[in-house]
Amino acid sequence: MGMVWVYWLTAELPGGTIAAAVAAAGAISAAARTITKTKKFLESSMSISEHKIPLSDAAPGKESGAADGSAAPRLSWDIALTWLLGFVAVVYLGLEGGGYDALVYSQVGIVAWWVLLGTVLVGALPRRRPSATALAAIAIFAGFLAWTALSLNWTESSERSFTEVARLSSYLGFFALAILARHQDSARRMVAAVGAGIGVVALVALLSRLHPSWFGDEIYQTAAFLPGSAERLSYPLDYWNGLACLIAIGLPLLLQLATDARFPLVRGLAAAALPALMLTIYFTLSRGGIGAAVIGVVAFFAFTSDRLPKLVVAAIAGAGGAILIAAASSKDALVHGVANGALRDQGGDILLLAVVVCAVIGVMVTLLTLATRDVERPGWSVPSRGFSLAALAVSICLLLVIGLAAGAPGRASDAWSEFKESDTPVGGSDRLGTVAGESRYALWSSAVREMRSSPLDGTGAGTYEYWWNRDGSDDETVVDAHSMYLQVLGELGVVGFLIVLSFVLMVLLTGAVVSSRAAPWRRPALAAALAACVAFFVQASVDWVWQIPVLPIAVLLLAGTLVATDFRDYDDTPEGAPLRPLPRAAVVVAALALMAVIAIPLAATSLVRQSQDEANEGDVAAALSDARSAQNVEPFAATPRLQERPLPVPRPNGSRPTGAPGSCSRGLKRAAAGRFRRSSPIARRGR
Repeated sequence: MGMVWVYWLTAELPGGTIAAAVAAAGAISAAARTITKTKKFLESSMSISEHKIPLSDAAPGKESGAADGSAAPRLSWDIALTWLLGFVAVVYLGLEGGGYDALVYSQVGIVAWWVLLGTVLVGALPRRRPSATALAAIAIFAGFLAWTALSLNWTESSERSFTEVARLSSYLGFFALAILARHQDSARRMVAAVGAGIGVVALVALLSRLHPSWFGDEIYQTAAFLPGSAERLSYPLDYWNGLACLIAIGLPLLLQLATDARFPLVRGLAAAALPALMLTIYFTLSRGGIGAAVIGVVAFFAFTSDRLPKLVVAAIAGAGGAILIAAASSKDALVHGVANGALRDQGGDILLLAVVVCAVIGVMVTLLTLATRDVERPGWSVPSRGFSLAALAVSICLLLVIGLAAGAPGRASDAWSEFKESDTPVGGSDRLGTVAGESRYALWSSAVREMRSSPLDGTGAGTYEYWWNRDGSDDETVVDAHSMYLQVLGELGVVGFLIVLSFVLMVLLTGAVVSSRAAPWRRPALAAALAACVAFFVQASVDWVWQIPVLPIAVLLLAGTLVATDFRDYDDTPEGAPLRPLPRAAVVVAALALMAVIAIPLAATSLVRQSQDEANEGDVAAALSDARSAQNVEPFAATPRLQERPLPVPRPNGSRPTGAPGSCSRGLKRAAAGRFRRSSPIARRGR
């Protein structure tokens, strides 16, 4: 019945979106059945079984596969699934405005649930029985989803709240897939897939600044919507802080690849990408993103193993990034994003320099890896855990002494006063030296007052904008509180805040435990996944990055590998049998239900936009029909009614009533503004 209802609900979607998803699901299920039938044959025909795949650090002091001449790991369906989740999803969402458009993340969410449904039905997933920690993490996330859905009973906007329910349902699909697809080498593979995907998106972003003629006018839509923002690199996520957050997530992942990948060539490629990512995040001029990136890299070194070689590679890549940033900062047209001939010339110069620097860094790291793979290192280069902890304690004490001597308390007080001011900081790279909060203090204070108005349950998911319109200190349009934690506190009360905090702490604490207790050759990948999560959760405290799907989906994939790692037997956890009938049935029911939840706003949004296009073409009858169909799909939503209101009702003979073109034009202008606001993150007036 659930399948029939989903099909009926979305039967009128343009382009056969859900029909295509159904067909894709059938193909996935068929492929999964074929995989299941041939799995034993493939394993018996392979000379190297999966648990014998050589690792880059399968034992202390040894290199991996290609480095020592052993066989490379075979390509299997679980590797393909990991790259489908980590690489393809990140690249697709990143190049589609971060996936902010409801149509984009809804379609991707439905595909994720279809993949999970098909693989569970044929017994291909889970690869290993989920640990108690993993099940608890899924339960907490599902609890937050349930509490968000319950807010429909008291929300100020059922449409906004249901949209948040659908968004969370899409996120949960990826998180569950990452947990159920867990295998012996999942952390390493997921780190590589997500890191490579972020590297591709960052490269596209950098090229859009250095050589904008290769791209269309879409790279300027942020500047067109917010005059004066041209200097801040936003494409392809259409939000500079979102792009900076993506790079902050990717830096520790690529650093792990540059220092711990199986093949020297992969290490060289990852190292070559690091200076480019540093230059890209510089062009965003995002203080929060740069700060999150620094914290993420520090977290990686805090939890990884064998730090000295990694510090050497980081220093080499950092020097390359510093060269590029120093050269780019002297190019005025390039820094300010001025679209003229000077930008073309300066961008070409920096592009050539970037190619040379990145190539040199990549070759250096590759040769360094080859030169040191068989060299026995002296004992002093591998400090003990006790020595490392003592060095860390001494460093912290020295920093505290230096800070006190430099007047850190007074400077901190002045910085806090500056942060509370609503003035916009200076433009260009000079803004990186300021701490002005750009009204964030006012936004956060308003979120706290929102919570106090209804402490336990809040005003309903997605309703901060309505609260700000009544409580805000100025007339600026604001949709989010620019803090995931405070926005949840205001919209979903103390209960929702505690659920989110529990999930964040579980991911971070579990990641810290498994990274610390894992074997030394497994720690780098786990440390990189943990560092990426740290970077995201830090920036989520000062921005609305949770609503840009590519960011939380990338982090949830990494978080899934962390919570799925059972530190009690992280090395030799046996593969579990397929789910028993009752748990399997529960997964099937949950998948169908959540796909239906996602499909409701997806269908309504598709119909509304189709109505807008038809009205723009002058087909008022079809536009009116689609607007009413959208109301039938989502009867509690206001947007379909707002779309219908300006449309004139056609006369029986097909003629238009007097004055129809004018009223329709006004409606189309409002609809176009609303459509841009839904499809582009920058329309939320983020800073």
